[in-house]
Amino acid sequence: MSKGTTMVAAHTRLIILIVLFAVTSVNVRIVTKRRLAQSRRPDWNAIRYEFNGWKGADAEFDPVYGVDPADTSVLRIYDRGTAGPVIAYVGFYSDIAKILQGHTPERCYPGQGWRILSTETAAALTFRGKPIPGKTIVVEKNGDRRFVLWWYNAGSRPFENRLRYVYAMLGMSSLTGRTDGSLVRLEVPFHAADEWQARQRMTEFRSDFLLQLDESLPQ
Repeated sequence: MSKGTTMVAAHTRLIILIVLFAVTSVNVRIVTKRRLAQSRRPDWNAIRYEFNGWKGADAEFDPVYGVDPADTSVLRIYDRGTAGPVIAYVGFYSDIAKILQGHTPERCYPGQGWRILSTETAAALTFRGKPIPGKTIVVEKNGDRRFVLWWYNAGSRPFENRLRYVYAMLGMSSLTGRTDGSLVRLEVPFHAADEWQARQRMTEFRSDFLLQLDESLPQ
């Protein structure tokens, strides 16, 4: 091969590399803009302080959970009559995958000194027409007990477990560029003899609260 032919081939390869780099850069910009355009934020004002007899007040993040890892969140304590409080927390994450790596109630409560007494699958719930794969635990610390219900949403869709979450997020990210999601956690403090009443209070509250979430969390 002559020197001239070698130079032409090298020049051609250089042009191809430049074109590939340019195309890649354009695609990255398109994907980034698309992701930013598809990003969602919750409207916490849509969660009313008063609904169906419940009255809520803002609360500060309790050290029982460690540090709040959410990008933005709402935490309120609701009461209705003399039945006792329900603590409602909703955390929103621009990248829901990060929360799954370590910030889960099954880990956070024991990490803060709470003992898990029982674990169950929550009774049938639906959110935006989809079944909610919620979990419940009963925890105890220094004689205080809490009945806890929680679940995750990938985008606007509840997901059952990490495996299904991976597929859900891959599909959602590919189609829409979204990686956001949320954690919903409801707690009912109670005394040992009052667990049945605590469960009843949770059942009543969650139905009313889901209507608030539908208005608040991004579609």
